[in-house]
Amino acid sequence: MVDDQRLQFVTPLPPLPTGIAQYSRDLLGAVAGRWPLVVVPEAGSSPKPVGENERVSSPRNGVPTLYQIGNSGFHRLAFQHGLRHPGILVLHDVILHQGRLAEILRSGSGGEYLRLMRARYGERGSEAAAAILSGKQVGEIADFPLSEDYIERAALTVVHSEYARSLVHRAVPEANVQVVPMGVPLPALVDQHDARDALALPRDAFIVASITHVNPFKRLPVVLRAMRRVIAREPDALLVVAGSVSPEINLQRQVQLLNLERNVRLLGYVSDDEARLVARAADACVNLRYPSAGETSASLLRLLGAGRPVLVTDDAPMAEYPRSAVLPVPVDRFEDEMVAELLLLLAHDNDLRRDAGDAARAFVEQSHSLDAMLQGYRAAVSRGFGIELPNFRAANVHEAEPVVVRPNKPRIPYSPLDARIADALAGLRLSGHDATIRTVARAAVGLRLDRLSPPVIGPEFNERVTTDPQGTAGDPRLPGLQDPGSAR
Repeated sequence: MVDDQRLQFVTPLPPLPTGIAQYSRDLLGAVAGRWPLVVVPEAGSSPKPVGENERVSSPRNGVPTLYQIGNSGFHRLAFQHGLRHPGILVLHDVILHQGRLAEILRSGSGGEYLRLMRARYGERGSEAAAAILSGKQVGEIADFPLSEDYIERAALTVVHSEYARSLVHRAVPEANVQVVPMGVPLPALVDQHDARDALALPRDAFIVASITHVNPFKRLPVVLRAMRRVIAREPDALLVVAGSVSPEINLQRQVQLLNLERNVRLLGYVSDDEARLVARAADACVNLRYPSAGETSASLLRLLGAGRPVLVTDDAPMAEYPRSAVLPVPVDRFEDEMVAELLLLLAHDNDLRRDAGDAARAFVEQSHSLDAMLQGYRAAVSRGFGIELPNFRAANVHEAEPVVVRPNKPRIPYSPLDARIADALAGLRLSGHDATIRTVARAAVGLRLDRLSPPVIGPEFNERVTTDPQGTAGDPRLPGLQDPGSAR
């Protein structure tokens, strides 16, 4: 075989903020040097080795290559080499439009994008490209996937679901396609109270988690509107959003407009350990997305693997998930109400939360294990390149337990000053984990202003604390004031 039967593996790796980087890290770690892989990491990947795999800086000609590719700007090498030196194309998103556009515009050539859209989709494509370049929204971007040329040239296209296979065949009917399970390690089952303590979250609140990159397809506005309904009946309910946010979305502003500052915490992009802790701290999770780009969501599988009930969008991609493991939500005019009612149902039914969580974890263990993924890759490489990779069984790998860092200082008792600072800073449109808030909080504590007696603050704050002693004590706008040592 060519080059001693070695395979090139072109992929992003951590710390790049993409699920594909984590996916490839897990895959390479499971192989642990038993397959002859040469890793070609995308720019921005950590220089640390993954497993025992050799690394090179760019793909070499004549070597069978697997391209891990998705709909983002983290795949420059794959976009550049996937057409000139085709191999096995692992499509994490069947729609590559935004990723292709980002790569083309790096050269500053909108004309190239226009020519590509016209050549592939005719006049409709040309009109859509012109609209997109002028900053306008295009209704059905799925009509212009921009993945067809990569699929046509690939020796084999790998996807992670039957739904994605159907999308590939819709785009390229004669495509050679194989389904390979996603494969995720099972998250450690950290005690819920330990997870909440580590994240400085209240032990007794009903907590909902969203752990994913937030873009216009993830339907966070629906979740926020649903939370308004939830807190009307569960005032202490809390939504924790962990994940990077697309530049076109002002999530913090949406939270403010809905007056949800006290019930929403926006963590931004978090480490793997923090993400696992957020999942285990939650009572329920949300992972809505519509329309789908043909992806199998690793973030969803990790939530299910964490043993948590998850609300998902009820569309074609979710047909492959058992209804015992997910709670589907139709996309219609009652979507807000359905999300709210399902969350309230979970809030009040411990047995339902437990049973759905157990079914969710069992589904991941049975259908998306690392061993199932490795066997799928062996078959794909044999089919695409005629290379027989060594066969070994991968155990159901459990992720290392996240590091639980408990606060080493006692929490500062709540005082009315908390509410006064919170109100003042909220008036300046500062909320969440803003560095300014943490600085002010630390300064207030350092000056011992938290020790001031209520009469010094003013009678109106005495009344607030008397009538609502718990409503302001856990104000999420000032996480550092309650516990300055825990500010992240």
